[in-house]
Order: sequence, then C-alpha cells, then structure tokens
Amino acid sequence: MIPFIKKSASFHAFVLRWSRFFLWAFLLTTTAQAAVWKPMHSLTKEWLVYQSSWNSFLPYIPSQHYAYHSKSIQLNNRDYYQAYLTIMPKETYHLFIDGAFQRKLEKGQLVRMSLDSLFKQHYKEQVIATFYSSTLEGLPGDLRIEKKFDQVIAQNREVQLFLNRAPAVYTHFFTLSFLALLAFLGLLFAGFPRYFQVYFRFSDWVNWESKENAIVKSPFALANVYVLFILSFLISLIAFYNGITYRSGDAFFVNEENYSTLMPSLWFVFSRTLLAYFIFILQYFLFQLFANLFKLKSVANLHFFKSIQANIQFFIMVFIGIGLYAIYQGPAYVIDMEIVSYFLNAYFLIRFIYFTQVFNKVLSVNRLSLYAYLIITEAIVILFGIRELIFPQYT
Repeated sequence: MIPFIKKSASFHAFVLRWSRFFLWAFLLTTTAQAAVWKPMHSLTKEWLVYQSSWNSFLPYIPSQHYAYHSKSIQLNNRDYYQAYLTIMPKETYHLFIDGAFQRKLEKGQLVRMSLDSLFKQHYKEQVIATFYSSTLEGLPGDLRIEKKFDQVIAQNREVQLFLNRAPAVYTHFFTLSFLALLAFLGLLFAGFPRYFQVYFRFSDWVNWESKENAIVKSPFALANVYVLFILSFLISLIAFYNGITYRSGDAFFVNEENYSTLMPSLWFVFSRTLLAYFIFILQYFLFQLFANLFKLKSVANLHFFKSIQANIQFFIMVFIGIGLYAIYQGPAYVIDMEIVSYFLNAYFLIRFIYFTQVFNKVLSVNRLSLYAYLIITEAIVILFGIRELIFPQYT
C-alpha cells in the first residue's frame, strides 16, 4: 500500500494507462535506436564477367553480357576496412568466392557479410565474389558496401575525436530526449486523457469552433499548464540540438565540455524551457490586451488554445522527424538546420494566413485592425521570440 494515496479504480486506471503508453513508446524508441547502417560505396558500376578466351575478368557491358549466367565483383580489403558486403538478391543465386562455393542466397533475403571475416577465411587481401544462377540475366541485385556508424575508424586525430565524442553526445541526447518526451506525454495521456485527445486532434486544424469550452475558457487549468510545459520543453530540445549541431550563436556551445556533460546540458534545457514558457504566457496576455483594444471580444482564449494546439502538434512532428532522420543517417551526418528554420518560417506564415481567413469569416472587424492584432500576437512574439530562441544564429 502506498502512503497518502487512496486506492481507487480511477487510480488503477491511471497507472494502467500510463504504463501501457510508456511501455509501447519505450519499445518503439528502442527500435529506433538500433544500429544504423551507413552506405559507404555502391558496386553498381564495378561488375565483371569471366571470359574464358582471355582467361581473365572483363568489365560488364549490358549489351554484350546481359545473358551471362554469372557476374562477379572484385573486393579489396584495403578499401573496405571493417565493412560489410550487403546483398539483396532479386533471384535465388549461388555465391562463390574465388571459385569455391560460399553459400546460397535466397531471393529477397537481406544478407550482410563481414569482409574482414571473409578475407581472413581465404587468407587474402583481394577476392572475387561470383553470383551464379542458370536463369541469371542482367545484374544479380542490389549490392553495396556498408558500415555501422559506430564502427567507422578515422585516419586522423581530428576526425577520430569527432567520431568518438560527438556520437556519444548525439546518441545520449536523442535517447534521453525521446524517453523524457514519452514520459511527459504518457503522463498527459494517463492523467488527462480528455486533454490528450483534444490537443492531438488533427482535424481541429480546419475547424475554428471548439466544442471543448471548459478547456478553452480555463487556459491556466493544471492540464493546460502542463501541455504548455511540454511544448516549451520541446522547443528547448530543438534549440539544444541546433546548438550542438551549429556550435555557434550561443556562448554555451563554444566550449564542448558544456554540452558533453549532463548537468550543464540539463541546465541549458531547463533554462530554455522556462524562457519559452514565459514567451507563451506573455503571448496570452498580449492576446487579451489587444483583443480588448481592437474590440475582438471572446477571441483571446480560443485563439490562445488554437495556437497552443497547433504548436504542440507541429513541434512534436518536427522534433520526431529530426530525431529519426538523424538516427537513420548516423552521427557523422550533419542536418542543415537552416532548412528547418525555413520550414518553421513557412509554418508561421501559414498560421498567419489561416488566422486571417478565419477571423474575416467569423468576425466583423476592420481588416487593418485585424492585421495589426495578428502581427503583434503572432509575428512579433512567435517569429521573433520562439524562432530566435531556437535559431539564434539566423536572426
């Protein structure tokens, strides 16, 4: 029995919902964190065919060698250190290494062979891999050289430091960020299921009216405040990722030790979360102030709710998109955050146009007053507040 907590069916339902949500989310996150294979070299243009009259291998020419039943590739250990030969055969083939049978390749079955092990097995630094089938026409299928990003060994100290230290920063950041975000969303889903459903109802993007009057009229209810915290936390995570990627625009990222250790990084995320939270609270009071000034009664609360609803959906999609793409490409790949900033600008522009059209339809108001209201509440606060918080180097 847990002290001070009254046992009830609602409490057990709360725990059960949160546990299920977090369990499934954790499993999905763990899957996304699996080893990422990075293509290093395509072998499409390096195929060979054996010519008995020449007693040697010649380059594959489609017009002359299309119907040959065997096609070969020359592999050199010096070129592909700690790499894997990745094969996706389009038919069932037999693989031979230097004329000796190696294995049978089933159609559509992905095969990865360690080249280091292959060369050691044959005691050679160069081997010929031959694919044979009595029905083979054209090339055997997709064939390339791949490496795991954490197995890349640099040839100089500077690159080696990047590949050894930076991957840990990126990996730890995405692991902790996804788990924290999933925990916060799981708590919202378990503790406030109605709010979770409302804030993540994508159909509301095309509908101005809201049936959730209780949620709209109480912007500082506990659940609404909690959603605002999650949104601010998301923005701080994107700001942190932009900082460790761009490494300028903020004095914090000048020294690598700041973002390579846990406590300074947590403090950065916490401080940016508070700053983003303050910006959104300021935006609400600006909604109220200028709605009264321009005589737009009963608009401020609904406008604020719609703004937060669209923001949290958008920034969750952006962060998950950045995270999954960065994990897929590996830590050696640097995402161009300037493109993300343009995407953010486009989102704010679409918001501005959307709110302009909606207000023109549902309200009888002077158009000049409407533009002034939206420019102040949307452009100044969001475009020059949130955008500068995330991308200080572009402002």
